[in-house]
Amino acid sequence: MDKAHDTGALSHDYYRSLRLKTTIRLSLLYLSPVVILAVYFFLQYGAVVSESERLHLKAIAESQANTLDLFLSERRVNLSNLIDDPSFPIPPTSDNLELNLQALRKISDAFADVGYFDSTGVQIAYAGPFPSLEKRSYRSEDWYKALRQRQSTFIVTDIYSGFRQKPHFTIAVSRITRQGFIVLRATLDPERIYRYMSSIEGSSEVLTSIVDREGRYQLAAESVGSPLAQASFTPSPTPRHGSLRAEVDGKRVTYGYSWLNTVDWVLLVQRVPAGGGGILSGFPLKVVGLSIVVIVFGFIVIVSRAKKRVELQQETDTSRAQLSHAAKLASVGELAAGIAHEINNPLAAISEEAGLMKDLMDPSLGKPVDPKELIPYLDSIHESVFRCRDITRKLLGFVRRSEMDYKTHDVHKLIDDVVDGLLGHEMDVSNIEVLREYAEDIPDIVTDGNQLQQVILNILNNAVDAMEDGPGKISIVTRSVNRNISISLSDTGKGMNQQQLDNMFVPFYTTKEVGKGTGLGLSVSYGIVKDLGGKIEVSSRLGAGSTFTIILPTHHKIQRPGSGEESQ
Repeated sequence: MDKAHDTGALSHDYYRSLRLKTTIRLSLLYLSPVVILAVYFFLQYGAVVSESERLHLKAIAESQANTLDLFLSERRVNLSNLIDDPSFPIPPTSDNLELNLQALRKISDAFADVGYFDSTGVQIAYAGPFPSLEKRSYRSEDWYKALRQRQSTFIVTDIYSGFRQKPHFTIAVSRITRQGFIVLRATLDPERIYRYMSSIEGSSEVLTSIVDREGRYQLAAESVGSPLAQASFTPSPTPRHGSLRAEVDGKRVTYGYSWLNTVDWVLLVQRVPAGGGGILSGFPLKVVGLSIVVIVFGFIVIVSRAKKRVELQQETDTSRAQLSHAAKLASVGELAAGIAHEINNPLAAISEEAGLMKDLMDPSLGKPVDPKELIPYLDSIHESVFRCRDITRKLLGFVRRSEMDYKTHDVHKLIDDVVDGLLGHEMDVSNIEVLREYAEDIPDIVTDGNQLQQVILNILNNAVDAMEDGPGKISIVTRSVNRNISISLSDTGKGMNQQQLDNMFVPFYTTKEVGKGTGLGLSVSYGIVKDLGGKIEVSSRLGAGSTFTIILPTHHKIQRPGSGEESQ
């Protein structure tokens, strides 16, 4: 096998990748100005088209809203003229109203029926397709109660089904006469009103819908919605007119809107969906064509230059790869030496204790030993075995971390479990006082509780060691800042100098005596906190102690390997 395949860095795939990267880099350098200029013109043109469409829809919405306001005002005037006509009999008969309804329909075919109500709220006369409504009491109907209680003498209701179980509008006027409070009401047919709206100039290029303040459709095209159905959104009533973009059924749609003055409705218009070339259909084709020619020619030149650069670099890569390989071997050797040194100490203790036990149990050396006398030696062996396990576990945690297990946790409980459960005895023996200052507004966080406890345990272990088994204090402070929480762990130990601060997260770097530390605790903690979406900040001064601050998000977005998706 030749060197090219030995090193891996000098393989065919490597140079193919290098040539691709060089081509991309040169393309970005030389073609970016042309591409940026083309994109600038494209975006400017698109912005002009979008702004033009927005203003056009806004103008159509205002025009249609004004027209509908005028239409409703005219219908109100029609009813007011009728009830105020001296020849209008009070109270009228149903035959009287039938003649009046025919006259109203000549003015507008939107009138569906007419009814007259006495002071008790009973419809004593009716003309229209629902004769069963005559003699029916409307006293408990919302529109009747609102008309009776308000100062205005007319009302236009939202669409509702009512007694006839068919969507319709009510427009009514009231008067105070010698017979008391009377009401003349007419029903407007929504379908005829929508047909009227569709006949307005400019309506053929838009879809019109009308929504009340609660977001229910009053009028709408079939492709948009149906009466009384819930709309996707409702524009703000301030400003009264405008345009906006909203997401409907997964699509971004531009709307023009205008709030009516006669009734609390908003009129919405949107473009009629149509196929076509979109923005590009009107884009200056000369600019596009010239840009494409320049980009293609420049790309051909760049590919040629990239090939020559890679061929020149290939001549020097063999020695560079060998140096890199030697550096890797040196790193592996340093790693092996550190691990061997750390494991040899407990292994030597195991060997020594096992030899003593063997001698004590040898009958030729004296009286057989009592098994109870072997317990201290077994405890020493047990402790050394677990020390070896701790070293290998930390090493595995450094080179290959297990999958995170994200759940909702109470941060204060996680801290208390470490301080009171894992380190409680050691703190008491070492005469170390733990002060806790927990913020009350700390929310539960989504994190890996075991991994976070490992970080806290590592930092607290270092704090205990820094106080050299003497009296001291450890302060634990939690704070909530924006969407993050911070956990500050401060000790009154010996502190660190600048060199120690610069190297504290380097694997296998330790300030402890030989045999008392692996130098993996802080490096592993740094990696865990980074995986949890946070960071560690450290401040320290010789003789004044150290403060480690863990900053974590309350809801960390977890990247799923290979899927490109994020979960929370």
